[in-house]
This record gives sequence, C-alpha cells and structure tokens, in this order.
Amino acid sequence: MQGTIRKAGRGTCVAAVTLAAAGAAQATVVMNSTRYVYTADAKEITVKVSNVGKLPALTQAWIDDGDAKATPEHVDVPFNLTPPIARVEAGKSQTLRISYTGGPLPVDRESLFWVNVLEVPPKPVANDTNKIQLAFRYRLKMFYRPAGLSGSADAAPEKLAWRLAAGGDLTISNPTPYHVTLNEVRLNGIEVEPFSVPPLGTVTTKPAQAVMPGVDTRVAYKSINDYGGFVPHSKTVEGP
Repeated sequence: MQGTIRKAGRGTCVAAVTLAAAGAAQATVVMNSTRYVYTADAKEITVKVSNVGKLPALTQAWIDDGDAKATPEHVDVPFNLTPPIARVEAGKSQTLRISYTGGPLPVDRESLFWVNVLEVPPKPVANDTNKIQLAFRYRLKMFYRPAGLSGSADAAPEKLAWRLAAGGDLTISNPTPYHVTLNEVRLNGIEVEPFSVPPLGTVTTKPAQAVMPGVDTRVAYKSINDYGGFVPHSKTVEGP
C-alpha cells in the first residue's frame, strides 16, 4: 500500500508507505524551515536536519528544479549540496550546505528550486512481520534571489492583480520579480485551492463553487513569507 502526505502551500512531505499491520507512523527526521532563500551575495546557505527519533536515521538529499520525479542522479541544477548522504544519530542534527555554482539563471526575477530530503527506513528484522516500513521525503521550496530586484518579497503579495471572468475563472497577475505563495484563499467567502504565482506571471484558477462578479467582489488570502509565516490580505477583485 502506498500513500502520500502533502502540506499545502508551505512545502511537500511525501511518504511512500508499506503497511504490514495497522498502526501510527511519523517521520523521525525534521527540517528547520519550510522554505529557503538563497540571495545572490551568499557564499552558501545551510539546511538543518534533526533526528527526533530513538534510532539513527539515514538521509539522502538533493535539489531539483521542478520535476518531483527526478532522481538525484538525473537532476541538473546550478547548486552543490553536501553531504548528499548522511547518517544522523538519534537526538542529533546534520547540517546540509548548499552553494551556488554560478550557472546561468535569470537576473530580473527569482528562480524556484526544491530541496529534497529522504529519510531512508532501517532494514526490517527478517522475522518481524508486524513492521511499518516508511520512506519519508521532504520537498521544500528554495528561491534563488538575484541582487538588485525592485521592491521586496514582503510587499509582492499586495501587488497581485485579481480579475474574475463571467465564466468563473479567477485570474491572478504578479507584476513583481518575486514568487508569491498563497493559502486560505476565499473569494466572497468561497474557497479557492492554494496556489503560487510566478514572478512576472499569471495564474488562472476556479473557486470551489460559482461566484458572480460584482462591484463588491472581495478576495481574502494569506501569503507565506520568507520565514514560513502566514500574512493576511484583502483586495477588491476586478470584474469582466
């Protein structure tokens, strides 16, 4: 049996699960953040991986550029991550170091990458058939932020332009050079699935049920800042 665990907006934790018996399960490896920002002037950034379990844990880490199915040996990104494989003792932490190798990236906007940390389960005891085998994988956003971008990441969510079409499509335009991740989006109280808007880009989505555009159409939403915090906003939505 396989299952997937996802955390909307902040990051993704995927668990491949093999169950031989019913029971509770949880990751013993935890991360120190839900997102990371690599500024152009940084020599490196660090990611702290902690083992909160009672047994040693083996971890494998890599960075991808958007393909969640890409394996470590097939990714091609302008970053080095060390160590790619580590044993983390119970109650201890491991620091991963990420450095930019100088590959070509846009200088007028942020670029999005993903930090993957896979917790490899220990080998089961041969005669123990009542074990739960888990392979937890964290997949968290990492933004590469060039120098000299206009405005700020904190101000970007307020600059989004919202427009509701007669057919119910909701279009959100981002005129800033920063990625904006949204959660708890409601249009006149109607829920909209969480989503992200790329820098200088546009996203079209639909509310959970039809919303008629009007002069009083409002959207309430929360953006996620560099530290993983939720910031509330409210804006008027343009009609067709």
